[in-house]
Amino acid sequence: MYLSNLLDARAIVHERRVLTKEHVYGMLVERICKHNQLPVCGDKLIRLILARDEQSSTAYPTGIAIPHIRMEGFKDTVIAMAFMQNPLDYEGTKVNWVCLIISDKSSSNLYLNLVAALLKISRDTAFVSQLMSAHDGLQVVHRFKNPEIQLKKEITLSDIMITDVVKVRPDAYLSELSKALFSRKLSFVPVVNENDIYLGEVSIMDFLKVGVPDYLMMLDNISFLSSYEPLERLFEQEDILAVKDIMQSDTEYLSPAASIPEVVFMMTQKQKRFYSVVDDSGKLVGVVSAMDIFRKVIKA
Repeated sequence: MYLSNLLDARAIVHERRVLTKEHVYGMLVERICKHNQLPVCGDKLIRLILARDEQSSTAYPTGIAIPHIRMEGFKDTVIAMAFMQNPLDYEGTKVNWVCLIISDKSSSNLYLNLVAALLKISRDTAFVSQLMSAHDGLQVVHRFKNPEIQLKKEITLSDIMITDVVKVRPDAYLSELSKALFSRKLSFVPVVNENDIYLGEVSIMDFLKVGVPDYLMMLDNISFLSSYEPLERLFEQEDILAVKDIMQSDTEYLSPAASIPEVVFMMTQKQKRFYSVVDDSGKLVGVVSAMDIFRKVIKA
């Protein structure tokens, strides 16, 4: 199946006005409902889309937002697009391309393949520029046909992994690591060299262990302690110890070509909630967490 087969020129708009997200959604819903028989339309459908947005952001760093609804009793997949001259603000992420997808509840695989294709296209700035400058919806559909963009039959880890990765060098001080963990609310950070070759990872637990003296690790219970004194070593060592002193270098990682069931199997078998994603050359290309699987696959 080609992506262009799912597009309707009548549901594609180019907008020059400064609008809110709610206004844009309303405009797209109106166009979809005008040409399709949906169980729910109008304000109620807009509220459903906005409620879905509140569960997790539908905006991506490449400037595209992909709001979606899986609708009971609707046996089709429809797409509406808005290209914004004045970007929308999705909680700090600037979006100039909104792609609304409405599908039936049994089309999770198609939806995920659509998202994967759209995200890949959104990284092609030259092609997106062509879409933005198109005269109308017909020209947008035509540009999707040349060349034809085919939807994949199966999604892989490369389609859902996070590519905007926070990473550290092995010679970075722990103070730098703590800033990264705290500011980005992370549980782990991949460790790479100057060429982004994967060397291992360091987690929040590796960091906290610095503040636990060896003698305490030999005890079964430390409930008798009431002061922070044993943790003072952590504060003292932040600008002395480097990441290489506490990192795990023998960690497993995943290939971007791994299937989603394979990723879930690894996470459940190893009781590990996050993995680095490394290509055949040994270069770090992304990270994935159990929440990514849950949010982007299970709850899609």
